[in-house]
Amino acid sequence: MRFGPDDEDAFFTRRDELGEQFAEWLSTQRVVGDPGDADFLMEWKWGYGDGALDRWRVADVQEFLFDWCPRKLSATQEDCTGIPGSVAAFVEFLAHTGMLAGGDPASRIRAHCERSRAAFVEEMGNPANFGMAKSLFGSLGGLEPDADLSPEGISALLARLEQQAPDAAAEVREQLGGDHGSPQIGPVRLPGDGAVLASARSAPLLVAMRTLADYCAEPGRTLTAKGNVRLADARHLVEALQTGDDPTLGGVRKLTTAEELPGLSWYVYVAIESGVVRRQRGKLVAVARFAGLDDVAAYEKLARSAIDTALGTRRTMLFSLLGRVQELVDNCVYAYLFELLDGDADVDDLVEMVRGIVANAVPGYSGLLLDVVPSVVEDHLARLGNLGAVEVLDRERTGCPDCDEQHEHGGRATLTPIGVQLAVSLAREGGVEVTEWPDPTEATAEELLDLIGAIDEQEWADEVGAWFAAQSDPTAANARMTSAALAQDRDTISAMAGLEMLGRFGGPDAVEAVRAHLRGPHDGVVLNWLVERSALDASTIEPERITSGLIDLLAATLDRMGPKEVVAVFGEGESRGYVELLGSVWRLEHPRLGEVLEALGAHSAKTVAKAARTALAKHRSMLAERRGRNAGTPPVSGRAGLPSRS
Repeated sequence: MRFGPDDEDAFFTRRDELGEQFAEWLSTQRVVGDPGDADFLMEWKWGYGDGALDRWRVADVQEFLFDWCPRKLSATQEDCTGIPGSVAAFVEFLAHTGMLAGGDPASRIRAHCERSRAAFVEEMGNPANFGMAKSLFGSLGGLEPDADLSPEGISALLARLEQQAPDAAAEVREQLGGDHGSPQIGPVRLPGDGAVLASARSAPLLVAMRTLADYCAEPGRTLTAKGNVRLADARHLVEALQTGDDPTLGGVRKLTTAEELPGLSWYVYVAIESGVVRRQRGKLVAVARFAGLDDVAAYEKLARSAIDTALGTRRTMLFSLLGRVQELVDNCVYAYLFELLDGDADVDDLVEMVRGIVANAVPGYSGLLLDVVPSVVEDHLARLGNLGAVEVLDRERTGCPDCDEQHEHGGRATLTPIGVQLAVSLAREGGVEVTEWPDPTEATAEELLDLIGAIDEQEWADEVGAWFAAQSDPTAANARMTSAALAQDRDTISAMAGLEMLGRFGGPDAVEAVRAHLRGPHDGVVLNWLVERSALDASTIEPERITSGLIDLLAATLDRMGPKEVVAVFGEGESRGYVELLGSVWRLEHPRLGEVLEALGAHSAKTVAKAARTALAKHRSMLAERRGRNAGTPPVSGRAGLPSRS
């Protein structure tokens, strides 16, 4: 049920098998669904997701429905109304047949699909969410076999698409994916103020701009009649600002105007746009207001002016032939910054990301353009380095066959502290939701618990340990962590994780802090935690409360690790005690009991499995009878093995 990128033959064989089984199950259980939709879902999971066909989360379904389908799937709104239902039915099929091994419960997937149906159909008809390829071939009616794929022909298609597509920055954000309505990034560890300030001060562009301002102090530097820097000043500034220009022009000819120095021209443009200097009565004069800004505020103004010009990187002739493509590639600056907020990235991966953008923009004509992408990415990263926002580490140096020089390539790109702050600001302004990873020594207990599932388990445990170590009052710290972990709106997994950390870091005061939450929203979890630590005598507790706590634990295990682990936690092997417990548990009024009993129906011991299935049937019959009494109508039996859609 799990396939890697190279498992193509095995995947398609298994996909076809599951498709046939799903079709038979739909017919037998009389559930509405389309096996063809399930094929799309499985292919997405293998090609774009983690390749695990037995593990489904609400986040997976959300990405498939609101990212992949609107961008890739050519279907009318009328034809796609059943897709959410098919997705839910497929996950229910896996759960019913014992093939769902992890993720969210099938009932939660069903609820999400039902709630999302109207929004999904709307998005399938919204051109702003279409990928470039789908827009060209779908919204524009497709291309005929003899379509004009010359630069002029593609430009004409892109001109027609311009009325449908969002602006360039939004297109790049769509390439990053994300949840419907608001793409998400994070959690992001925000750097401290000291690190941000030091990073801004060391940014080469800010240093250069301060140098330029000093050079242009009153009365300023005289400009040419065309408003350019004079040649003597230009030669000095190329060296002083380290613009990377060659004033000798390689010895081919003499320098006649500062416009022939692209690096310096860009520096001067950014300086004017961000208010470092201004043209005044034929001179370039420093602006006092900019000189009075602190380094972080000054950096912010410079960075935004620099990014607005796509960092002033060279524009390729091929991209310029296709204005939309050039615009997309220019705005890949945003894509790099947003991608790096989720962690360091190999330069080669960033190159492939831009290749994908270009390939989407000009399907069938991208071969001539893709070879240009690596040099464009290198230009962008070099300028982002000059801006002090990105650092590229672990570069390799190799000799060039066309010259005797060594060239650097590859490596791993990472954001600097000021780069993180800049990227977060730009992302939020662009409608991207950025969740924060707070400093554990300053975070609240609620903020730490909100990180569960968003970061690695060991990283999270280390964060909680650091939080406890930073608290001056251990008793108060235990009380705060316990209240946050056992709050009404905290799910069972988070509650259990919080209690685990209290047992590890809370010390002797933790028991009393937890005891105060008996009979609270997570009573069963609290009971089990206290009994395990011999802080409570199980014989003194009502059996129903103990059993309810066990169901809480098994339900959390089901959500986190799947049905097989539920059996392991419940207990393997034959046991009369297991059978007796299952013989009476069906009367328990617990919202998750049915799911737990369904999982225990696959117990390795036949007597235990039979007892679980019998208990499940009795429990459902009890609920149906109760619903019938409440509605004043006779009970109606539902489909065996399926969660209710009510």
